[in-house]
Amino acid sequence: MLRLNDYECPKCGFKDEYLLHEHEVKLCPEDGEKMKRLPPVFRINMGPVPLAGYYDDNLQSFVRSNTHRKELMERQGVTEKGATPKKGQAWI
Repeated sequence: MLRLNDYECPKCGFKDEYLLHEHEVKLCPEDGEKMKRLPPVFRINMGPVPLAGYYDDNLQSFVRSNTHRKELMERQGVTEKGATPKKGQAWI
């Protein structure tokens, strides 16, 4: 069964989400190390991201996945409209 999970490289810390079978192994695109599947967390999913990704006008960046979108939002200090902003964040 295919599942969408977050994976992290234990060597370099690279994180991304992948749609893989549970028994499949994902190698880090940065350094080739075997990535570790992270435990699932409850979160709002904005829906599937096209395989090629998409350009987000609000973030002014190319987005590869929902995890990547969250990282971009954290770096820019913004949150989704409707979510309670943390100190120092603004709505996007």
